[in-house]
Amino acid sequence: MADRASASIRIGGAIRISCIPALIAALAADGGRADWEGEGLDESAVCDGAPLDAFACELPGGIFQDTESFCEAHGLAFVRSSGSCAGAFGAERIVFTGAAPPDQFDLTEHDEVVLTQSGLRRLGSIEAAERWFASAEFIPPPITIVEEDRASIPTCEVRHG
Repeated sequence: MADRASASIRIGGAIRISCIPALIAALAADGGRADWEGEGLDESAVCDGAPLDAFACELPGGIFQDTESFCEAHGLAFVRSSGSCAGAFGAERIVFTGAAPPDQFDLTEHDEVVLTQSGLRRLGSIEAAERWFASAEFIPPPITIVEEDRASIPTCEVRHG
């Protein structure tokens, strides 16, 4: 059995209305819920003008695997925070702004971003460290539900099998 941890994810950005069922399916595959002990999410949870929050317990690696893959493929920004699993991995925050690869930040168990001495040396200056900390505090924009005729939003193809 894989090492597991609880995690939360906040999702935002522009999404085609036809992609909402696939996003909800990805969240369901990951065990995403409206709160830590609540009901699963349905399409009504995706509201224009608000980010989407989901919570899950006992995720392998503390990762919303299907959901994060879906968001990256469709340019949806997200921030995922996950707890640690003793002896296996530490708490972390993953930030995906909707473009480029996601950034990973180590966390304390109190959700504080950690910068190591070697990390500071790699960044090279206090100013760079301040920008790095600011990037860890990224907040996804609200969901914007768009009609199918907007060419700039990635199309949604649901995988079968």
